[in-house]
Amino acid sequence: MQIVSLNNPDRIREFLLADRFFADYALGDLDPVHFLHTEWFGAEENGALCALVMVYHDLQPPICFATGAAHGIELILDRAVRLPEIGLSIRGEHLSIVEKFYQTEPHPMLKMALLPEDFRPMRAVQATENRGLRAEAERRPTPTGDVASMQMDAQRERSLGANLIRLHLEHRRQLEALYAHGGGDAFRPKSLQYGVFYGVFEADHLVAVAGTHIVSDNERVAALGNVMTHPDYRGRGLATLATSAVCAELLDRGIAMIGLSVSRSNEAAIRVYEKLGFKRHVPFYEGTAMRKDGHELVKG
Repeated sequence: MQIVSLNNPDRIREFLLADRFFADYALGDLDPVHFLHTEWFGAEENGALCALVMVYHDLQPPICFATGAAHGIELILDRAVRLPEIGLSIRGEHLSIVEKFYQTEPHPMLKMALLPEDFRPMRAVQATENRGLRAEAERRPTPTGDVASMQMDAQRERSLGANLIRLHLEHRRQLEALYAHGGGDAFRPKSLQYGVFYGVFEADHLVAVAGTHIVSDNERVAALGNVMTHPDYRGRGLATLATSAVCAELLDRGIAMIGLSVSRSNEAAIRVYEKLGFKRHVPFYEGTAMRKDGHELVKG
């Protein structure tokens, strides 16, 4: 088996497409704006690729993505990828290979994907539908004043849905202020510049947002992310409404697959994504990993 450095996007793409639901980010990284931040290594048997590892250097720590034959991944990590710290994107069957070289903190994740034919868009009126039904059920035994209050809440939420707009660089400060409440860990200004973001406003305050981590029109793939709702506005479907708007724009411009990564324990979020048409595909692990000292050299 031979370890090679890869710089031909066509060859890399051919290998990634065999596992496209897991490789959503990696496929997007073939786009020229991202490709310059990557290193790709392959394990070859008789001239054919059997494993691939990509390192994305524009995040700290660099992200390490691996797919293919376990023995090939093991050789690449031993001989080519020797970074002191990495962020993982790895299938469960390869976790033990990574742990030969790195001390890990793996978090169980799930890859979901939306194909154009499965999309079920959400309209602003749907964002308040469930709350409206609850209000209706409670209306009869409730004093008149409380009924009026619930009606005002429903009207306010419909108004919020109407304030859904496409975000641009001029919204950066408002977006960062929203993420300060505990979201958008992977957000960077270039994500807003090159991606697709929609937000819901109350007056001048951004209260919910959905966006992308990566968009590649060349590869016709995008990865959804940076979804966040202000703590005071949760449970109203506002982030779902923004997510639907992001997906609608991406699909309208010809994106053929929208992927996302979500914690396997976050069943509520998974169900919301499923309502929009996303399907569960690949369990995997994310997390940080520190290189171990004194591991044995792999032979092969």
